[in-house]
Amino acid sequence: MKNKVIKLIAMGISLAVMTGAFIGCSKNQAAKNNNSGAESKTSSSNWPTKPIQIIVPFNAGGDTDFHARTYAKYLEPILGQSVVVVNVNGSNGSAGTIQVRDSKPDGYTALFFHDSMLMNKVVGVTDFAHEALDVAATGIMDNSYILAVNAKSPYKTLDDLVKAAKANPGKLKYASSIGGYTYYVGAQLEKVAGVSFNKVDAGGGSDRNAALLANKIDTNVNPYGVMKPYIDSGDFRVLAVFSEKRSELFPNVPTAIEQGYNIIARRAYFLSFPKGTDASIIEKMSKAMEEVSKKPEYAKDIAKAYAVEPAFLNTKDTKDYLDKAMKEFMDAKSLIMGK
Repeated sequence: MKNKVIKLIAMGISLAVMTGAFIGCSKNQAAKNNNSGAESKTSSSNWPTKPIQIIVPFNAGGDTDFHARTYAKYLEPILGQSVVVVNVNGSNGSAGTIQVRDSKPDGYTALFFHDSMLMNKVVGVTDFAHEALDVAATGIMDNSYILAVNAKSPYKTLDDLVKAAKANPGKLKYASSIGGYTYYVGAQLEKVAGVSFNKVDAGGGSDRNAALLANKIDTNVNPYGVMKPYIDSGDFRVLAVFSEKRSELFPNVPTAIEQGYNIIARRAYFLSFPKGTDASIIEKMSKAMEEVSKKPEYAKDIAKAYAVEPAFLNTKDTKDYLDKAMKEFMDAKSLIMGK
């Protein structure tokens, strides 16, 4: 009996020691967590204290890359740190998006992308879109989507193209990236005009320009700036701009709406951080982007290169825009997927 009592006492002492150890461990962990939270708060209030990396999910040289690098140039003196643009190409922008999504949410890795992020989810390239990141702000709303043809083609107006498409169902080659935003614009034109194109995947903007120049395709839809060198040289003829009103930067191009085709296309270039980024960092970046958008020299840079104008949207307005755009794309999923 004495032996049992001794064993029970010993067990009680061991349990007490273990409990004390666990409690002590919990207190130490809580203290560490509190210290970590304090450090995080101090870190975010001083942000940025080192260079910021902006991921562009495409190769260098395109419109997204240009806009990101131009923004970076003007953000640096405002934020007081270097802003480095890194290109991560793959899967229509999803490779770079995933890299940012999975990065540490410390405010030093961000993503510069546009509406194609949403389209990737619609067509099944990814199972997420902007909701998987913390959106900061929009810097540009590109309303310059145009439809162009080779200057040697017989099409002088959008009506000419539509009549030819009706006379030759499924024959005229409409260049796009299958499942991309321009594919959606083409599907809208087919629906509104009552025609059927041969929608071909002709690669990115530069590839499509080369194909149109060589008369391997009949039409090319992209933002004006992507085709600007060929328009300026007289190699391409622009038949319509898919905006509510004519652009002040190329006022001689009629809208599709003017010509009886109610189609509007636009693309927001927005910046996002990994989910869980401190709200004060997001707010500071948003304000810095707003400051850039008000600079006359910035407006001059993007007008000259890509025929677009600054159009700042804060965090809330950007989220609202993206939520609305996602609903529009999801509602038109069968149209986008060609079903």
